[in-house]
Amino acid sequence: MLYPFVSTKCVELEYKLHAIGGTEDHVHLLVELTPTILVADVAKMLKGASSHFVNHVSGLGDALYWQDGYGVITLRKDEAPKVANYIRNQRQHHASGTLSKLLERIETED
Repeated sequence: MLYPFVSTKCVELEYKLHAIGGTEDHVHLLVELTPTILVADVAKMLKGASSHFVNHVSGLGDALYWQDGYGVITLRKDEAPKVANYIRNQRQHHASGTLSKLLERIETED
């Protein structure tokens, strides 16, 4: 239910969504933006709209609260298909432990 909502919201906001995927505790998006769109605005709009949808419209009953921050990487257009494939297969990567250090925040204790 969340992914179709985010996809529709991206169209409404004129963000070109190439891929969406995630697990129970995070979501990855591959979004192409024009130079006039601020990444902070994208995060604010998508996080705000999706939490409002889940919490007040969907009837799911479970509350959705996003963390305060977000992560962003930029990439060349020729890298987009590989990154989109990775994002679409998030569950498999997490299950098999084949996580990308570049695309995932992998925290370790020192």
